[in-house]
Amino acid sequence: MGMKKKILLITPMLHQGGFERICVMTARLLKENWEVVIAVFSMEDIAFDIEGLQIADLNLKARRGRPGKIINLLRRGRRLSRLQKRMGADISYSFGMTANIANALSFGPGRKILACHSFEEIKNGTYMKLISRRGHKILCCSEKMADLVKERYGFSNTEPLWNPCDIKGILKQSRQPADADLAFFTTEERVLVSMGREDEVKGFWHLIKIFRRVFEEEKDIRLAIIGEGDFTEYKRLAEELGLKEKVLFTGLKKNPFPYLKESDIYLLTSLSEGLPNALVEALALSLPIVSANCLSGPAEILHGDFKEAERQTGVFQGDYGILAPALSPEANFEVCWEEGADETKIRLEESEEAFAEAVLSLLRDEDLYRHYQQRAVLRAGDFSAEQYMEGLDRAFK
Repeated sequence: MGMKKKILLITPMLHQGGFERICVMTARLLKENWEVVIAVFSMEDIAFDIEGLQIADLNLKARRGRPGKIINLLRRGRRLSRLQKRMGADISYSFGMTANIANALSFGPGRKILACHSFEEIKNGTYMKLISRRGHKILCCSEKMADLVKERYGFSNTEPLWNPCDIKGILKQSRQPADADLAFFTTEERVLVSMGREDEVKGFWHLIKIFRRVFEEEKDIRLAIIGEGDFTEYKRLAEELGLKEKVLFTGLKKNPFPYLKESDIYLLTSLSEGLPNALVEALALSLPIVSANCLSGPAEILHGDFKEAERQTGVFQGDYGILAPALSPEANFEVCWEEGADETKIRLEESEEAFAEAVLSLLRDEDLYRHYQQRAVLRAGDFSAEQYMEGLDRAFK
């Protein structure tokens, strides 16, 4: 047998995040047949199990200011090039915007594969032209993103590749011990849950206001937001809405799956996504889903014909979950009350009202709830590691 080919996986960090998780999973999937090294810009705040994996620390974490950022980009490209030459990399496969830029600026051996995981990336024309010109292949995590790249920029070296979902691994991790926060999830009250770092793109101010409307109708519910951040403004909003005891911000959880397992409905209020891994992970744990029909990803995950789902303007019951209208992108932490309601009923935007009604339909209709529970795992299977590996094999060739 010949020597294993060498692949360099590149990610900015290994703290909690969607494409970081995919990077680590890719390393484990490739490890049997490839010599795999993960290059990171910083080893701070590692949130994933990296035991048995080779990690190369480039030690070039983020810098402030435009001059510092430009210098950092060039240094990362040079340091990455030296690593590529030293290991004799056959392929360099990068995840995330800053990693893609470093990969594009590198000049070591082998092919360069660059992965786009967010809609924000493909809106940046300068960035997209750079990585297309320097990369051999661009992999977009959704069909919608790949279509948009081809339409906007005419890049022929672009293909969709869905992120993998390790269903067995998720189920195994969901049975592991958890900390005291789990008690919030295990009462008789139903738990609505969402995951994501503190970032306006996640639309969590919408989520808290929507939860308030649902709570006005159904009192035996709670809301949990799992993700990194101090969430100061969001906690203030929850308190102003009288929800201090009803909303839990868990912070970073290296293993979020025991908490998801004990939840009842998964909610996604993002303003934009690529292909949200959290939705697929929720499906793997049989959670019914209500998601904003944002660009891109939710429609592709929750309905077989994503183009049909994208065309919907109201609440749409997809094949595998419920899609609500896209939410307003302007951050709004102000609270408005319905006139004459004696400050007991919150006034919402039309899209927030529609989202709340979709959640209420799942809480009140047991048949609908069971329908989406049963469809969830079936859909998660379409994002299997096997299909991901087949797509990687095509890209590598």
